[in-house]
Amino acid sequence: MNADGRQSEDIRPATVHRAYGRVAQFFDGYVRTIPGYHAHLRVSASRMGLSGGGLRLLDVGCGTGASTEALLTAAPGAEVVAADASAEMLGIARRKNWPPRVTFVHSRLETLAEAGVEGPFDGILAAYLVSNLPDAEIGLRRLLTLLKPGAPIAVHDYAVGGARSRSRWASASWGYLLPMASLRWHAPLLSRYRYRRVRSAGGVATMVHRMQRAGFVDVRVQTMGGVQQHLVHTFLGRRPDEPDVVGERARSRARAAAAEAESREAADGVGVPQPDDVGPDEARSEETYTDEAHPGDQGPRQGHGGAADRPDDDEATPPQGSPSV
Repeated sequence: MNADGRQSEDIRPATVHRAYGRVAQFFDGYVRTIPGYHAHLRVSASRMGLSGGGLRLLDVGCGTGASTEALLTAAPGAEVVAADASAEMLGIARRKNWPPRVTFVHSRLETLAEAGVEGPFDGILAAYLVSNLPDAEIGLRRLLTLLKPGAPIAVHDYAVGGARSRSRWASASWGYLLPMASLRWHAPLLSRYRYRRVRSAGGVATMVHRMQRAGFVDVRVQTMGGVQQHLVHTFLGRRPDEPDVVGERARSRARAAAAEAESREAADGVGVPQPDDVGPDEARSEETYTDEAHPGDQGPRQGHGGAADRPDDDEATPPQGSPSV
């Protein structure tokens, strides 16, 4: 029985890093066979719009360092803290040639503070992390707290939701990814776990909603080009410029309504409503601001709601004759 086969019952969100650790030595060889793997990480890092000097960035779920390299390409002078839950994956990353401003930390997302990693950061890249988390929304909320106000996040991950993208994901997995995972990664059970995990995690709109509920604003999504189109995406968002911006707006409206009512009472004796008596229009306005995605075309759309990719059922099929990965 190979390393992936041992303790296969342990492969679940809370312990999946152990399965990665058991086959870490083969990971780089495997991802080199995936068309666009490294280039797409660089695309997601570049979409963050990082600029200026003295940046401090977090690469969470860094694995063997491919996403770390992508961040350094997008922001050559930045300080990068790269964290991963797998000691074995980190061991491989550390043996590579890095500038002194890169620091690797062995930690799960939930225990970063205990490992000495604290914000605020000028940007966060989370590559193939969120789909592996036990609770994606809780994890996204933790990431939000690590950002400076206004700072960006890029979640680089798979998302398949509609019938067409699910079919494309099955074709990519069973036709290429799973066989190569057995041949080059020696991880057939882990790869099948990932196939099921991605298939059940929801599509583009689901991820957009999760990010909005976690507190990110200007949420938008762009897919990758080529054969990974509508399978791998960059989900972009940022921490609000001011803390608790949505809740503060609701409270401000309630205070304004109460003040206006007090003025009316002074003039004509009308009773004063309490701050909780916000009307349905105001309540609906705040709900729309935080929870509604706006599915549209692939490019970014301006405004607080952001933009989502085209609905999965409307996605174009990959070019004929190309491997779907």
